[in-house]
Amino acid sequence: MRLANRVALVTGATSGIGEAIARLYATEGAKVLIGGRKADLGNAIADDIKQQGGEATFIPLEVTDKAAWEAAVKSAQEIYGGLDILVNNAGTDNPVGFPKVDLDKWNRIMAVNVTGPMMGIEVCAPLLKVSGNSAIVNISSLAGMYGTPGAAYSTSKWAMRGLSKNAAYAYADWGIRSNVIEPGFIGGTNMTKAIMKMTHGQDIMGEMTLMGRSGKTSELAGAALFLASEDSSYVTGIDVPVDGGLYSAGYYGTVKTQLSKYIAAAQKKMN
Repeated sequence: MRLANRVALVTGATSGIGEAIARLYATEGAKVLIGGRKADLGNAIADDIKQQGGEATFIPLEVTDKAAWEAAVKSAQEIYGGLDILVNNAGTDNPVGFPKVDLDKWNRIMAVNVTGPMMGIEVCAPLLKVSGNSAIVNISSLAGMYGTPGAAYSTSKWAMRGLSKNAAYAYADWGIRSNVIEPGFIGGTNMTKAIMKMTHGQDIMGEMTLMGRSGKTSELAGAALFLASEDSSYVTGIDVPVDGGLYSAGYYGTVKTQLSKYIAAAQKKMN
């Protein structure tokens, strides 16, 4: 087990990517604190993990509230005796962009996606330092590597990348590694479900990747496991796109998709 006897706090862990990470960490031996706002879902996930032989506890956590972060650190100490891994996964989105920006919505997105993780890193760092061999795994987005129509969301995810790299710099002497994952189009999350609904079930984003499909939450969780484990003991301050090749070869992926459609149309015409 790659995370045996380690304690992990995962935010936004009551669904989607956060839940997948929490479950995989528990399978790999971690004692997991499931942070979130929905107690019914969080407790159900924790109970299910325990029934499968793992260890998990739900803790209420509103990431925009510093007092809630302080309570989470206290819970980590009281329940499991410390903290070794922090996963900043909680996030939100809203169609906020130019030419007219709704400032209230903008501020809410920044509070959840940037200020919340910043407070989490600051509050958790002293306890992570005690571990002597700890990791921060931040979940950004491919929207933080491209410009997108969603100005607030994209800006917040660019900021998350900068925050993660700054933490790598600031806490290296504390034995804390900090890395950031940029998910592409990952199926099964609330955000991607909304997009799939708008496209009537067509995997438009997935079709643009070199792999020709959207990702799975389990695939994203695998990257988060690597960055939290000893497998990445000499890795800090990096970006890890988990996107089926969309970023590193996005142009070619788009060409591939369009070419495939052209060939399919031509074959259909010939038949």
